[in-house]
Amino acid sequence: MDNDLTAIIVENYELYSENVVKYILKKILDGLSHLHALNIIHRDIKSDNILVSGSGLIKLADFGYSCRLATKEELRSSRVGTVAWMAPELVRC
Repeated sequence: MDNDLTAIIVENYELYSENVVKYILKKILDGLSHLHALNIIHRDIKSDNILVSGSGLIKLADFGYSCRLATKEELRSSRVGTVAWMAPELVRC
């Protein structure tokens, strides 16, 4: 059964070593790298949208705001995502 990273952090934050945190971040970045190689951007990365299995498998979830870029030169003008997790420059427009 997969749990979102937020729930795991809230319940066990003092138990994690630096190596566990590095592993989770590495897997998240691997997943994002794979998506970006396919010209897909997630646009709502947050701990609620990262799932962790009991065996340590890390998955990106909730692709509701994701989009596929048709060309590498294409730019997105829409601003979507969870405001509390967005870069300040995006919120300020």
